[in-house]
Amino acid sequence: MPAVDVLMLCRPHSEPPSVVVDAIHRQNDVNVRLHIATGWPRGDDRNRWQTIARARNQIKQRATADWVMFVDDDVLLDPHCVATLVHRLERSPTLGAVAADYDLENQTSANAGHVGMGACMFRGDVLKSVQFRSTANQCECACCCEDLRRQGIGITYCGIAQATHLGKANRVADVMPRPASHDDRLAHTPYVLAAFDRRDLQRFEHQFLRSLRTWGNTCPVIAVTYGLYPSEIRRLTQLSNVHVVARPSNGTMVPIRRLYEFAEITQRLPANAAVAYWDVSDVIFQTPLDSLWQSVAMRPDRIHAVIEPKGYPDNAVIPAWSLSIHDPWHRRNAFELLKRNPFLNSGFAAGTAATLHRYFSAAHRMRTGPELAGTTDWGDQMGLNLYCHQQPDRWHAADQGWNYCVHDRHVGEVTVSPEGLVISRRIGKIPVVHGNARSVRQFAISVHH
Repeated sequence: MPAVDVLMLCRPHSEPPSVVVDAIHRQNDVNVRLHIATGWPRGDDRNRWQTIARARNQIKQRATADWVMFVDDDVLLDPHCVATLVHRLERSPTLGAVAADYDLENQTSANAGHVGMGACMFRGDVLKSVQFRSTANQCECACCCEDLRRQGIGITYCGIAQATHLGKANRVADVMPRPASHDDRLAHTPYVLAAFDRRDLQRFEHQFLRSLRTWGNTCPVIAVTYGLYPSEIRRLTQLSNVHVVARPSNGTMVPIRRLYEFAEITQRLPANAAVAYWDVSDVIFQTPLDSLWQSVAMRPDRIHAVIEPKGYPDNAVIPAWSLSIHDPWHRRNAFELLKRNPFLNSGFAAGTAATLHRYFSAAHRMRTGPELAGTTDWGDQMGLNLYCHQQPDRWHAADQGWNYCVHDRHVGEVTVSPEGLVISRRIGKIPVVHGNARSVRQFAISVHH
């Protein structure tokens, strides 16, 4: 794995947040060496830019690796960010530096060509030749870009490298639905969350969203999309009450990545608002959601989750996923929890925005920490089960109809009625059909207006 020196500048009299430092140490597919220094001002500094330029020149002397990255102390890196930037430079010989667009500057700024240094990877030999400077009107980032390009060396943003600027209001807030009414009404508006990539775009439009609306569910749908073309994003934004949070693709599976994205979104929604999410690729709605929202209101401090048809020892993924965790203590703990407790399906969860935010944030930390490092679970199933079963008062067993898993049912249990509805021999019409493990496709269902 490539070695990378990560250089972090801290503000005077402050320490970098532990979440930022942990994210650096948990980078995938690279060996990271973190160097931290403080940018101390001097009395003759014209401005803060001059202080930062001098500090960058000093800390870069510590770097000896072929790849060197500056990271600001309030920038949170995605687990694949550093490796993605190294990969881009390895395949782009004309580039001397490439950065993660942590402020979405490349998408929103009229300042064309500017590349921020807050999450910027340099070739080691290129950085040695850089002398950071600033002027009265230009920050050290702009001056660096200017100096490199004058030498014929490229510097740009990498669209698929992900990082978040913790020091500024999150851009997710800009796409949140904003009714013209006061806060009380907003708090009583339920929300549906969905996350998907291009593979499931048509299923979102023609199966998930169409069936949701067919049954009179007019609630806002916040759709987090990965790797969609601009034309596809524009098409989605024109749909009624659909709010799009567009993100580039980075190779991470949607059921893992949505934890972080949903944590951002639920943090911005009213704390008491009812929220639910479902998998997009294999879900069909067959009922209004009113009674689900009522159930959330009755238990606002609980995650509403559905138990899968099979638990341990009949469900083979339980030992496979839990025993693949690298850390011995966490491996034993996970296996014992899942042996003793019902197995929850992570294709759905509901709760208030505040309750779900706590879950999404904690599950994301587990996915990037020792609790789940190494697990062969390709999504967030282990995260949901560990979070809920570590403290049983965190969750409530929702009616199975809100996420009726078709897979692992007895033959003849699930059929399609002459009217085209998916029904269960035991419960009749299924409120929300979840064709987990692609099981719903055996019915060749087509959703119509």
